[in-house]
Amino acid sequence: MNKGLKNKGLGSWFCLAAALVALITGIVFLSTQATAAPLGHSGTMPGVVLLVGAAASLVFFFVSVPFSALIQAVIYNIALYLVVVQLYFVFADVINHVTFAGGNAGLCVFYMVGTFIACLLSVIACFCKQTKTGEAKATGKQLAAAGAVVVVAAVCVGGFSLQSSSLPSADNAEVAPDAAQTSADGPVMNYNDNEYVSKTLDDLIAIPQETWEAKEPNGEVAYFFEGQYTEGFGTIVDPACLDMYCYTDGSMWGSFSGPSTSVGSDSISHVYGYWYNYDENGEKNFVIHLLGNQDADGTVRPTNVDGGADADIFVFDTDHGAYSMEASLSYGVFGGRITRNINIYGQPYAPAKSLTIDASNLRTFYTGDTFNPAELVVTATRANGAEESIWGGRLTFTGYDSDTTGTKTVTASFLGATATFEVQVEDLVTEQYTGSYELVQGETPTATDAVLLVDYSHKVCTLTAADGSASITGTLVDAQDDALTMTLNSSDALTVPITEGEDGSKQLTIPAHDEIVSGWGSSTTYSINEAVVTLAAE
Repeated sequence: MNKGLKNKGLGSWFCLAAALVALITGIVFLSTQATAAPLGHSGTMPGVVLLVGAAASLVFFFVSVPFSALIQAVIYNIALYLVVVQLYFVFADVINHVTFAGGNAGLCVFYMVGTFIACLLSVIACFCKQTKTGEAKATGKQLAAAGAVVVVAAVCVGGFSLQSSSLPSADNAEVAPDAAQTSADGPVMNYNDNEYVSKTLDDLIAIPQETWEAKEPNGEVAYFFEGQYTEGFGTIVDPACLDMYCYTDGSMWGSFSGPSTSVGSDSISHVYGYWYNYDENGEKNFVIHLLGNQDADGTVRPTNVDGGADADIFVFDTDHGAYSMEASLSYGVFGGRITRNINIYGQPYAPAKSLTIDASNLRTFYTGDTFNPAELVVTATRANGAEESIWGGRLTFTGYDSDTTGTKTVTASFLGATATFEVQVEDLVTEQYTGSYELVQGETPTATDAVLLVDYSHKVCTLTAADGSASITGTLVDAQDDALTMTLNSSDALTVPITEGEDGSKQLTIPAHDEIVSGWGSSTTYSINEAVVTLAAE
């Protein structure tokens, strides 16, 4: 034994060190990941692989097997991949200052660093000798024994993790309070007493938005949930993509919104459903049932469970600042074709105590414009002291109109709090031209009677078929007395001369150019011939 240890090369000792690091990391991971991992992303597999790697390393330390260091390096790199895939959400949230996913960032750092060190040590070992003299050789019996130990370790660890995950939780069954009562934890709603359980999505959508909004100032909100969403490390954040209000009558109404991500898409869609915190058996079990939503364009989409959406959103207790509850749900975007996972935090309802609005970056509006609050920086302070940065699209606005020019004083309202700010409205300046233009319809550009709208105020150019069958947009890059510079349908910047026609009318000559039509995963370039359009008579 001593002779064998003395003959161990530097590579063997690196592998042994990797095994000890992996063993410690794996044990800590399996013991803590259930609460340290981001919400909806817990799982024992990385820890299982780490312990399997540690067991393999210990076996290979005493049983010489060719390429043992490489085998260990592969195992630990698999573990590192699993850890990063499972836990990167919490780091994306920390970087983006988004708290929806929860998790313990410190422990997640420990998992990743420990796994990385095990990987690094085993990779270094691949370039070092395993023994001081001779090459590692193994008999068939040794190889069989080593393989058996690794398999047994994997089975044992896997069985442990399965057993741990299947252990029953503490029995939280209790006698349900009567309906409409309030327990020590907050308002109570029994499933069997909830009249909205029998209502359909169409029934809830038929209720006017004003009726839903009136429930809040009337004191009819029992609980509220809020979620933020970020496109991972892309640093694209919707400050608050989800609001869900659980009303005292058992209904649920809320909104998905936001300016930036695929969830918000600079619009608001409403969600509908019901909730209860005592189930059919009278046991305490907080559930929000999501019937579906209505998109900003009016499209109604029932919850598609087969597509990955959660109809029943199970709420559990948490300790996250002012929030005492959390949940995870799936939400379909792009008409339900893609599913996004969204995590939300909630608490018994607390109205907003004050509202702070920074409108310094707000755009100038023009006559006829609807109000867009995307540039507002809004901070709300709730009655319980919690502060949150929210998207302006969640607020209700009064006092804005674009019928006339001037400075408008706008009042914003949010959960009972109000604040005022000023908006500038100026005259909209546009020109409209008519003529023939090759619009892409189907697979080829087709000469079509079209209208070119040059919007000098918003710096936008739009070409639309006279019959409305096709339309393209572009950007007005620059405007001079003798020429305009614009893009059309993702074209390069075009210099468009301004001339006078034979009848004295103002004309634009759009030069021949290429336009790009993009689709899912592909794009097509079309050659468009020169076109002359004439300023339309007012």
